[in-house]
Amino acid sequence: MPVLHTTVYLNESPDRLWGLSTPVPTGLRQAASFDLEIGDDLTGQALIHAAHRIVFEQLNIDNPTATWALRYRLAGHRSFSVGDVMVIGETAWLCEPVGWTCLTTADLIAALATR
Repeated sequence: MPVLHTTVYLNESPDRLWGLSTPVPTGLRQAASFDLEIGDDLTGQALIHAAHRIVFEQLNIDNPTATWALRYRLAGHRSFSVGDVMVIGETAWLCEPVGWTCLTTADLIAALATR
């Protein structure tokens, strides 16, 4: 079973609903880091899409079932939303109003720089 190391960053910038058309704001704060187990039948982009779906769902539903999502909620974090970032392995993904955008290393470093 593939295990993907995943880190969730919440965007605390006043401009937190940023997207591809606006500059990357500073204000990302690490909220969680965990190993995500996903079914053996998935590879490549299907694996990444499944990770996006699982993490987004678990961090937004009222009663999450994953242990990492329960810890996230118990820590008092808000729902994962547009402008937040999920790092899967070594690749950072920005949550957009529709879908995900892969962030460059420079964008992620800039967003974390003043925290």
